[in-house]
Amino acid sequence: MKRTLMKQHWMKTFLLTAALLGTPSVAKADLVTDWNTIAISTVAGDSVPIRQSRDMAMVHAAMFDAMNGIRAEYTPAMVSVHGKGYASREAAGAQAAHDVLVALFPAEQAALDANLAATLLQIPADPAHGKQPTAEGIAVGQAAAAAVLALRAHDHAFDVVPFAAPPATPGNYQFTPGCTAANMSVPGFGNVTPFTLPDPDAFPLPDRPVLDDPEWQASLIETRDYGSATSTVRTANQTEIALFYIEGSVTGVNRLARTLIAQEPVQPKRHAAAEQLLAHARLFAALTIAQADTYIRTWRSKYRNVFWRPYTAIRATFPVFSTWTPLRQTPCHPEFFAGHGTVTPAGITALQNYFGDAVNVDVTSTSLAGVTRHYNSLEQIIQAVNGARIWAGFHYRSTLVRSNVLGRTVANWVNDNLMQPRGHYDDEGEDNDGHYQGQSVNDDNDGSNNNSED
Repeated sequence: MKRTLMKQHWMKTFLLTAALLGTPSVAKADLVTDWNTIAISTVAGDSVPIRQSRDMAMVHAAMFDAMNGIRAEYTPAMVSVHGKGYASREAAGAQAAHDVLVALFPAEQAALDANLAATLLQIPADPAHGKQPTAEGIAVGQAAAAAVLALRAHDHAFDVVPFAAPPATPGNYQFTPGCTAANMSVPGFGNVTPFTLPDPDAFPLPDRPVLDDPEWQASLIETRDYGSATSTVRTANQTEIALFYIEGSVTGVNRLARTLIAQEPVQPKRHAAAEQLLAHARLFAALTIAQADTYIRTWRSKYRNVFWRPYTAIRATFPVFSTWTPLRQTPCHPEFFAGHGTVTPAGITALQNYFGDAVNVDVTSTSLAGVTRHYNSLEQIIQAVNGARIWAGFHYRSTLVRSNVLGRTVANWVNDNLMQPRGHYDDEGEDNDGHYQGQSVNDDNDGSNNNSED
């Protein structure tokens, strides 16, 4: 019920305005979606692919808290800042995103400076005397970014933890082709400070399955038959889905969010447009925080359970399949939980909490260029990803079912506990936003890190 009321809070003004004005025009990119695209392209430079989720959460938390700190309508995402009611939310959001990204990726400062300049060029210059909405907005954005960076400065995201291989006994992870102790995917990432509840075990994580569990045994056979590189039962459509969702959840779900936002009606009245922009900032903060926190807890499970991959389990369990190989090379980390199986539901649940489940959307992927898949339900995407990880030969269905629960749980906790409507705010009657009309930005993530997520 609380999530339904939250969605009603976001959408009430938008739908009433659209009804009064007749058929609305289709929305264009806004400041939040443009800076999301800029951020996705920038964080692709992180040498640790899953740490990109942390980068994105920091960017969007700072954006939301900066924008919300001006005529605050919600509780904070991460930090409390306060600006004058007449300050520019657009200037605040852009400055906050810029400052976080520059701090994380200083080599990209020139490009980010240019993006910020292009944004601020569309916001009216402050008068020589009197109120300074743009300058005040910039100051709020700087304060929010600095506070978020300080809060995450010692969160263990850059700790180097060596991988200690478990004994080579049935059920335990063993290196798959291309994997060594030196290139295992960040064994210490489960120790990163969470973005939500500080207790890393606040959301209970089940233990790995026992080997005589009938559900796991059936899942093992399914992956053996459908996930093989030479499978004779996997259909062409299932193969396409498997390759389509090699792309990681962070890039894919953020792109989906931008696509869905672009379908929303434009709000021609300034107050409704300002509320819509802040709602978009909240959506991306909720999405990215949920994904980042889910990654942390997923990696905690992976390296606590050190469960074996299908590559090892199938060869050990079925002598006739002693040369079995998956459709794609197995990523270098243990099996339980599934990264895509947790992080995709986290992002999709955030979208469901905003849009509902019914959609009419075409989805693309960096891992299968030129292919588009159509969905009428966001839930269909979660189920497609579950199938994809089986058909690629990476995971067991029994793992994916449990993985989905974690992602949904974290996303719903974020939605129900962070950035809550305040019910009222101090409106000084001077909304100085609505000037930004978009800039040319491209999602330059080329998918080179796709195969390291799951």
